Amino acid sequence: MSAVDGLTRGWLRSGRLWLGLVGTALFLGLFFARTDLGELWDALRTADYRWALPAVALWFVSAWFRSLRWGLLLRHLAQLGTMALYPVLVIGYMANNLLPARLGEVVRAYIMGQRHGLSKMAVLGTIAAERLVDAVVLLALMATAAAFVGLEGHLRVLSLLAAAVVVGAFAVVLWAASHRGAVETALGFLLRPLPGPLAARIQGAVDSFLAGTQALRSPRLLAGVAATGGVAWLLEATMYYLVGRAFDLREGFAIYLVLAGAANLAITVPSTSGGIGPFEWASREVLVAAGVASGAASAYALALHGLLLVPVIVAGLVFLWAVQLSPARVLAPAREVTMEVRE
Repeated sequence: MSAVDGLTRGWLRSGRLWLGLVGTALFLGLFFARTDLGELWDALRTADYRWALPAVALWFVSAWFRSLRWGLLLRHLAQLGTMALYPVLVIGYMANNLLPARLGEVVRAYIMGQRHGLSKMAVLGTIAAERLVDAVVLLALMATAAAFVGLEGHLRVLSLLAAAVVVGAFAVVLWAASHRGAVETALGFLLRPLPGPLAARIQGAVDSFLAGTQALRSPRLLAGVAATGGVAWLLEATMYYLVGRAFDLREGFAIYLVLAGAANLAITVPSTSGGIGPFEWASREVLVAAGVASGAASAYALALHGLLLVPVIVAGLVFLWAVQLSPARVLAPAREVTMEVRE
């Protein structure tokens, strides 16, 4: 049995995959139940798709800033240039668009381990730090924009709940990164009942993971990470705005910052690869709350997500070819990272 076959069978037995399928079906059901299909088709048919090219180009520019930010987080592990990290980051996003359970993050760690000899768990630590800072910055931008446009009903509840979870998680990781000794002592106490080899593996994995978060201890690096993340999100929100122009939507830029926050927070809800379902639902709800017609809002959400998924998948496959990795090979990195934890 090939690695791909084994991983595929593992997915089919995974409760997270089936939970994701249920989540996608639920949100797509809510999305289409409140959509006028006639208006949806008319909006898709009459859209000016010339806006798609500059919109997609902006996403790839934003990815450059995300690569710059990742380099800051990796600095204590290796000195790598932004252009060396850019293909790996895009491949990871491609994998997130194709694989369940956000395995694209594992793919990034796998490639960094294979190409640069870095600890995969330490790289995963940098990615976890990246995601948490990303979420905090996005929430800050969303809150600023929401002060101008207002949030109502379930969108307000969702944003407040997400803010509490993200800020809490960020505080825990920041504390752990700054108090590794205390974490190691507490973990050693908790691991005492376990067999020695198993406890050592867990301890080693946690140590490597915490090593990947050490950039958060430097206020200067943390500020740089937050600033580059902020630029990336502003560029992505501008992409959302350009797609809105394709559908002749006249809402101000602030609404697209709110939309970016709501849609990207929504995809943390269990769903299939690419956040299909929650992304469309959240995007549509923000626009409808802003006064956009149901059909136009739904058409916009579908087109936007398509532009976020398809070009990134194509670019990721091209970068895979460029770094001489086959798509089949990167489908099995979860096993590689798991083996590192066991060593």
